[in-house]
Amino acid sequence: MGRYTGETVEEAVASASKKLGVAVDQLEVKTIQQPRHGFLGIGRREAIIEVSIKKAQKKDKNKGNHGHHKANQQTKVQQQPKTRHKSTPDREVDPAEMKRRHEQNVKRVEKVSQELADYLKNVFANLGIEVKPVVSDVRSHEVKIDLQSEQSGRIIGHHGRRINAMEQLSNAFMNYHGAEKTMVILDTANYRQRREESLHQLAERSVMEVVSTGQAVFLDPMPARERKQLHQELQENDHVKTYSHGRDPYRSVVIAPKN
Repeated sequence: MGRYTGETVEEAVASASKKLGVAVDQLEVKTIQQPRHGFLGIGRREAIIEVSIKKAQKKDKNKGNHGHHKANQQTKVQQQPKTRHKSTPDREVDPAEMKRRHEQNVKRVEKVSQELADYLKNVFANLGIEVKPVVSDVRSHEVKIDLQSEQSGRIIGHHGRRINAMEQLSNAFMNYHGAEKTMVILDTANYRQRREESLHQLAERSVMEVVSTGQAVFLDPMPARERKQLHQELQENDHVKTYSHGRDPYRSVVIAPKN
């Protein structure tokens, strides 16, 4: 028995399999510590597992050619399919329990969102921008925060780069503080709606350019939500096709001739 580490549990298991020279399905694995990415590198930790070789596998390795037939018989017995118990209606989650869990998730997101609002207020204060973050539309995996300020232009930044960067930071904050997989939408002075309209116009202009020149158009990097809007708007277009290019946070949309 020994301990192995990795960035993920799967990576740790693969490392153990390689070092022991044994297939993964012949290992008994016990997870000692789940991995964590941390927040901006803080609190990061690796996965730790405890591994041992299954008993039948140990016996096969210790035996020589004498008794080989008996070992094969043991292996055949082990390879017989196990009876799996199908889930019964009794094991299904009760609707009342599902409701309770949902309400619990919403409360957790609401609590962490208020902490995030204070955090954002301090961050913008350090940038010399006075902001009043107002939390609204709290759901189990989504929350909207309106950054009320007389300096909305500075909050948005050039081509929305500052508010998009703060949005990514906010998502990491929620994940680190226990509200995993929660999408944060930051807005100020109705910027998001105005941005949707701008993207619609950008899509129309780009299609005209692609059709007239026969060349692909590479747009500026933008967050996933905005890329999704462009893909959806042009997916039924007969003249162009779209795809994403690059890696976040510099991933962008390419609009190219369909043929």
